[in-house]
Amino acid sequence: MRRITPLVFLVLAACATAPDRRRPIEPIEPPFALSAARFSDLPGWRESDLAPALLAFRRSCDGRRLRAADASLVGGGRYGGTVGGWAPACAAAASVAPGGERAFFEAHFTPHVVRGQGEARLTAYFEPQIEARRAPDAYFSAPLLRRPGDMVSVDLAAFAEAYDDQALRGAPRRLTGQIVGDVVRPYPRRGDIAASADQAFAWAHPVDVYNLQVQGSGRLSFPDGAQARAAFAAQNGYRWRSALGALRDSGELQNGVTWANFRVWSEARGPEATRQALNADPSYVFFNEEPIEDPSAGPSGASGVPLTPMGSIAVDPVYHPYGAVVFVDGEYDGAPFRRLLVAQDTGGAIRRGPLRGDVFFGPGYEAGQRAERMNAPARWWTLLPRGVAVS
Repeated sequence: MRRITPLVFLVLAACATAPDRRRPIEPIEPPFALSAARFSDLPGWRESDLAPALLAFRRSCDGRRLRAADASLVGGGRYGGTVGGWAPACAAAASVAPGGERAFFEAHFTPHVVRGQGEARLTAYFEPQIEARRAPDAYFSAPLLRRPGDMVSVDLAAFAEAYDDQALRGAPRRLTGQIVGDVVRPYPRRGDIAASADQAFAWAHPVDVYNLQVQGSGRLSFPDGAQARAAFAAQNGYRWRSALGALRDSGELQNGVTWANFRVWSEARGPEATRQALNADPSYVFFNEEPIEDPSAGPSGASGVPLTPMGSIAVDPVYHPYGAVVFVDGEYDGAPFRRLLVAQDTGGAIRRGPLRGDVFFGPGYEAGQRAERMNAPARWWTLLPRGVAVS
């Protein structure tokens, strides 16, 4: 922040005129605040399909079943209380019959308006399903890499407490680095990563691999009919920058920023141009290969539970704890988008304030087509279990 010296302050004060009291003073939005509301305040509450949210809520309850009652919710956040405060609602959720979702949420929760600074916007993501191979060729040339052994995660919050250091308290909570000798350095950017020979577990088209990295996970289909999930394992620590957006800004991608247009561009320009285009994004995601145990469920989100199509949302965990129940009022394809969702994931593009969210649309090509069209401002509410304090 640029500071004003005493001399400058005196000059400004001398030149100042009395405020124009005829102009209304616009309220300054707080960084984050919750205020009590009623279910009747939620637009479209009576018409919303709440079944996906109830399924997602049950999965969150299952995910914290082994946590102590006095433990905070996973992820952090600015509200939510302890695991024990959610226990009565979790117990009641197990026996809700189809059609009883609205009565359940109204009986066990109270809504609160979410206010805050930052980007107030909803987007969407999905789980791609791509063709892959166990060995590379000219088309399936990009590797899906496991987390490297020299990668470390530094918990700055722990160091801030240990050293009682205010500067560290203002830094990002975690940093991702690489061990070089006895020193931890920033992990290499996308274009500088040197993978070991045994790090790749599958190979796919470079555009498909990048799509998986942007979405955070994906399903792999092999020629013998086998399927597996490429699940998020780690990220190299750099802020995500869209390679597609960089191509658009440079005038290379003129027909719209879509995955289909990017693939057409890639196959016309060739592997080296594609590699250079992808290197505009320094962020890089590593994966684990996992079996697909429940085809109807999505991958595990950052909260550690499977995502539910149209029932899960990625949030900024600085403000919302994982497992929080939120209602959003936005727009999709020119119509209202009003849904109850459960905070179960996050992402580099989502950590931008309490009103920024990414709705999980599900797996497959059609979900991806629908997710690409989601981009609109939104209002937010959060539902807290009755008896749980706001802060």
